[in-house]
Amino acid sequence: MPLFTPRRIDVPELLDEHDAPRADMERSLRDLRRFNRYFGGTGVYRRLLRRMAPDRSERLVIIDLGAGTADLLDSLRDYRDLLAVGMDVNIGHLLYLRDGSRAQRVVGDATRLPFRDGAADVVTSAHFFHHFAPEENATILGEALRVARRGAIVNDTRRHYVPLAVVKAMAALRVVGRITRNDAPASIRRGYTIAEAREIGARVRARRLEAVRAWPFRFGLLLWR
Repeated sequence: MPLFTPRRIDVPELLDEHDAPRADMERSLRDLRRFNRYFGGTGVYRRLLRRMAPDRSERLVIIDLGAGTADLLDSLRDYRDLLAVGMDVNIGHLLYLRDGSRAQRVVGDATRLPFRDGAADVVTSAHFFHHFAPEENATILGEALRVARRGAIVNDTRRHYVPLAVVKAMAALRVVGRITRNDAPASIRRGYTIAEAREIGARVRARRLEAVRAWPFRFGLLLWR
């Protein structure tokens, strides 16, 4: 195990619970949007997508798994002919802050995607991979490649002591909500290293596999069909 990498611990996250109090759930979803905006999540999502879909003028269908409020899909306003579909298992996440969003919303299970073969150009997920065990992630990647014509793109926070220290400090200072104070450290502890993510990706039949380091303390996993 690398020096600055804690042991992976599968710690439950409160936002995954369907009976979380509505006010706490909504605050946590707003926290996640701020993390994407100010801590690099949106930029990483867009940069990785450009590796697989560089032409922003072409017709493009993207399905984002674990989309939450679909803020990452809504960041793609410069893609001129985009059909964006956000999928999440929790309908409450999809319905929150949906006004003004151009993303379609679908409730579904990532291990059994409710889409036909080749329904999308690209299937993405962001800050979603850590929720699942390695064998579950391999299943999800296989489903993503079944649905995608080009490929699948995953990005998530790397398991590392630096982001863990940052989110624990934010929790101690109470600059995030009650659920995020539990879930942000838990998501780091449940996360994967780049090598672990690459190993999971290698279990899936893909024409090409690429695992990349993304700033700050994120990784990208790209699988071409």
